[in-house]
Amino acid sequence: MMAEKKLLTSDDIDPLVIFAPEEPGLQWQRISGMAVLDEASRELEVCRMSCMTLAEAKAFAATDDRISFFFYIKHYAIMYHHQVLHAGDVIFFSGTPALHAEPGADCFEKPAAPDSKLSITAAPGNNWISVQAQLQVPSLSSEQTHAYLWPCLRPGQDNGDESMDSGLQAVLSYSAAANSASGPGNHAGWWVCGQYMHAGGKQKAGQTCFGGPSMPVNPGDILSCRIVYDTATRSWLQTITNTANNNSVSFPVSVKQNPGQARDRNTVSFSLDNISRAERSHLQQCLSLFNVIVKTKYPQSNLGQGLNNLPHVDHARLCENQCSLHISRIILYSPMLDVR
Repeated sequence: MMAEKKLLTSDDIDPLVIFAPEEPGLQWQRISGMAVLDEASRELEVCRMSCMTLAEAKAFAATDDRISFFFYIKHYAIMYHHQVLHAGDVIFFSGTPALHAEPGADCFEKPAAPDSKLSITAAPGNNWISVQAQLQVPSLSSEQTHAYLWPCLRPGQDNGDESMDSGLQAVLSYSAAANSASGPGNHAGWWVCGQYMHAGGKQKAGQTCFGGPSMPVNPGDILSCRIVYDTATRSWLQTITNTANNNSVSFPVSVKQNPGQARDRNTVSFSLDNISRAERSHLQQCLSLFNVIVKTKYPQSNLGQGLNNLPHVDHARLCENQCSLHISRIILYSPMLDVR
């Protein structure tokens, strides 16, 4: 028979210290003594759970892009319609909160990368040979939003390359209507494809985008993106698979720096681009890349050093071979960015 848990009163030590210790991972922004209590915010509610520790609530929310914040009950609280919540109850929300003072609860906001970008650079003389990541196609509250979300490999500053902004990228894009002007795809709604963006050299301005076949995808689909260097063909292969139906598209690219010499890739980037502040108001959820694995050609002991100090990176670790870097999740966007 399980022993009954004692529910601490407001005069006792903060229960968060007792059954909700901090764990490694995302560094949530805590707002003490605040909660969402009004009826107007009810439509933003994703779900609610009971008997959770704070660590469990954070882990649960981290893996769901719909959740941008939650509040955690320390003692008790009364919500709309006189609903009584008890210690360990958690309510998860999308969007941005309208907070009210509530001594019995704390609010926790999900962190996200500044400017919705994160880059990792390999050491001079080393280069990336593959990157893979998964992402979930988001939902939009307006068809006017245009977003480009991708993992990308870019040439490094030490390659002596004139076109430093070139990149291999698996791109998830949204178009309000079928239109090939914004890229290789010709779909209304969400679509994805492998692309190579060439920014032009010192004597050449502008950008040129080359893309492979594209495929339409739906909100909620999980996409697995891989960019891998093939030593046999001295070329790169981008493959994107929709795990919902196993449909996939591939795009091989042979990029040379000099005859017979493959271009090194020294920087791996994760980005959300081309979405204005006004358009972000239609995106009520977070965007993230997860199950990220990047590999270098040679071992590098300091690969990914400092990533775990970033609030928007969840559990980065370097494998024993010192070539493979694993990142559980990178939060690239949260609606909370626009209210801070």
